[in-house]
Amino acid sequence: MMFNRSSIAALSAAMMLTLSACSGGAQVNAESSASTSASTESASTEASVTPTATPSPTPTGPSGSEIELIYASMDVNRNSQEAAEATDKAAHAALEQHFRLWNAWRHGDIEHTSDEELVRYVHKDVLESVKKTVENFYELSQEAPANGDIIFRDAKTKEIYGSIKDDGSRVYNTGVVITYCEDWSDLRRVDGEKVDSPLQTREITFIRRAEDGAFVIAKMRTVHKGCDNQANATSEAIASAQSE
Repeated sequence: MMFNRSSIAALSAAMMLTLSACSGGAQVNAESSASTSASTESASTEASVTPTATPSPTPTGPSGSEIELIYASMDVNRNSQEAAEATDKAAHAALEQHFRLWNAWRHGDIEHTSDEELVRYVHKDVLESVKKTVENFYELSQEAPANGDIIFRDAKTKEIYGSIKDDGSRVYNTGVVITYCEDWSDLRRVDGEKVDSPLQTREITFIRRAEDGAFVIAKMRTVHKGCDNQANATSEAIASAQSE
């Protein structure tokens, strides 16, 4: 199959995710982090220095098509600047995972795409759409293999919002809308020819899932072709969230 503009357009159309309602919850698990430290001791000053082998760095975090649950670092169900910033940070971490997964799938790595794994990344209501996206990416990787990666850049937070429960109570920081530029120009076919694909500005919505507090994709759409007129800066969105 020729890797042309029409095939990219068809793939892009199949990748649009929709979700009619975004739910939020109060329970948020803390983000875990770990650090390592090392100490050295001096030998006798009379001894000669013996070179030692440098250990290879240990990979940290998921890679390829591996999927992890993304949480905020604190309870964000509160009307504060700190909670809004933690919400924004978690959403951008989920966005980075989204970028990594799309490149893994584009190159045929679909090892970790069972239903149980994919719902760590997306809301269950859009699972079938995402499974179709994975299928389309895999077919493209087999029919039109390419070198290089999809470039994702200019990610900006457009909005951080809350929600209202049926009983009228407010839940804070339940969703984040982010825009970014998607650029396929770094991809080259095996014959070295550049992939013909236009830049696109996309908008993606992450919600804080009610049942476990994880940040997952609820919706994604193409805003327009090209990557101009990006959304407001993150700081502006955070400020807007606190004015509600």
